[in-house]
Amino acid sequence: MTTSTKRLLKGFTLIELLTVIAIIGILAAIIIPTVGKVRETARRSVDASNLRQIGQASLIFASDNRDLLVPSNGTLGANGFVITGTANTITNVKFVAGGLAFSGGLNDGTIWFTGTESANATGVSTVLNATRTGLETSFNAATQSFTYIAGLTANDPSTTPVAFTRDLTATGTWPTTAPYGTDGGHVVFLGGNVSFFRNTSSGFIGNRTSTGQQVTNFAAALPTGNRIVVATVGGASAPQ
Repeated sequence: MTTSTKRLLKGFTLIELLTVIAIIGILAAIIIPTVGKVRETARRSVDASNLRQIGQASLIFASDNRDLLVPSNGTLGANGFVITGTANTITNVKFVAGGLAFSGGLNDGTIWFTGTESANATGVSTVLNATRTGLETSFNAATQSFTYIAGLTANDPSTTPVAFTRDLTATGTWPTTAPYGTDGGHVVFLGGNVSFFRNTSSGFIGNRTSTGQQVTNFAAALPTGNRIVVATVGGASAPQ
């Protein structure tokens, strides 16, 4: 039996064992954060895709409703989404989702939740109930992850924001209560593109005059008129 074979049979020395453990620890310290970053990037890509589908469904809705995206005045019931003459009756983004399910072909309830808030979507499958006479129970009870601008038209500038990650403030920042916390959020524009912003106060794409000049908050990017920010909780409010 050779010396090397005898040494192998004896196993590692303490120093060799500690060296291997140290190397494994160093590799773990390098790999684990990288894996976490990759997972977060992938999750945000899915969220961006979901928000893009909301924008596309809004344009489909508009094609059947005289170029109007989901308006601020409407009711949701057995007859679908019906535009009414009463202003600002859409007081929660779940009713916007109902309108897009009826007239925009977007009935997947899970699309309205980010990966970071998947727990909010527990039990959610569709937006509408089985008889399509109202909202599905679990979806109706949940807090969705996005906010919507009601009252837009298909003829508004392509740089107009349509929907964005919940809790964006009038000053252009996302608070700790937002799906990604203060890291930022997504915005989908009427032209179909989706962008991730750490905050919008340092320069936001688009403005009312469609000249491409950057503005500092989403409200300034909206065309003039009856544009209502429909939040996930509470009532609708005019842009700040």
